[in-house]
Amino acid sequence: MSRILLIAACLGSMLLATPAASSEGGIRLNHVWSRIADIYGELGSVESAEFSRDGQYIVTGTKFDYTVRIFRVSDGHQMWSRTLAQEIERVAWTVDGQHVASVSEDGLLQVFRADTAEIVFTFQHQNGIDGLSASPDGRYLATGQERVDGMGVTRVFSTEDWSLVTQIPHRGTVNEIDFSSDSTMMAVVGDKAARVYNVADWSERHAWDIAEESPLFDDDHIYINTKFNPDGTLLAAGGTHGFVYIYDMATGELVRLLNKSGQKTETLEWTRDGRYLAVAGHGFTIDFFATEYLLDPSVRNDSLPYAHRAQVTDALEYMHFNTEGTMLTTAHQDGTVQLWTFMSDDPRINERRHREVREIQDRAAAEANRASN
Repeated sequence: MSRILLIAACLGSMLLATPAASSEGGIRLNHVWSRIADIYGELGSVESAEFSRDGQYIVTGTKFDYTVRIFRVSDGHQMWSRTLAQEIERVAWTVDGQHVASVSEDGLLQVFRADTAEIVFTFQHQNGIDGLSASPDGRYLATGQERVDGMGVTRVFSTEDWSLVTQIPHRGTVNEIDFSSDSTMMAVVGDKAARVYNVADWSERHAWDIAEESPLFDDDHIYINTKFNPDGTLLAAGGTHGFVYIYDMATGELVRLLNKSGQKTETLEWTRDGRYLAVAGHGFTIDFFATEYLLDPSVRNDSLPYAHRAQVTDALEYMHFNTEGTMLTTAHQDGTVQLWTFMSDDPRINERRHREVREIQDRAAAEANRASN
């Protein structure tokens, strides 16, 4: 278990190193469609948007019209909507695609049938809920409660029968939760505390705290969001004032403290191959950074190149890649949910895809031939 105090010495090796080479370039986002997900538009805000596991649908939750909506990815058609009592902070799909869940400022976790919007489960928390995440193995749904008397709570539910599996106290509000891709770790961040737990027994694996008094940050500096990289070797956490932390999961060490924008980091996403980290928030761009540069101590923050900067219509609250990593959905403060195609810089991606499809076809043909004989 490690605890890291964020002090100037920590920044020394990361900020004062030799400048790196320029950006690789090559990756890009292509805009496909925008849809109103909060009917108040600029006076509204979409707080969360997430793809279903099969990539065919996007669920959204909104801040001012209090509505959960499901959109069809192929054309942006709204499949259904359900208006709730208060602001929706986060929405999520269960892995099997059968249900969507929402958490809101009135402390309610609600689980809906994805096809009919019928509510199948509710749980009343003691305060508003900010965090929500489903484990990739399909076993768990975790919620993060805002603080009561200084303490928040992470609750983990079984998706089999919606029973409460465990409750884990947190020093402050739980702003976001994320599971590693193999479902062995759960990250919880919020206020001045970040924690990683072993899912097998819910024991604490890593712990980091932002010092109450620090020469680097003002009193309002907190953790806001977090995402494991695809292989679970790194954890990224975003904070206020543009800060992004990169932690090594093997050692618990802080390997990069990044700040390129100075503006609140609302959301983070790794590309599905893990080669890039996307950062967005109160600016008007989605910024991509190459992982190899983030992990290179010789690369100074001020010379860290952008792999790509995509212009957006308004500040982001959340973003999420589909399972294949070919599309990105973004939730915006102008009341829109948007869809983008992500174009890789891998020149052999189409060749590999054609080979994969041919192998699938060949196996199917061989099985059909065996069955006929």
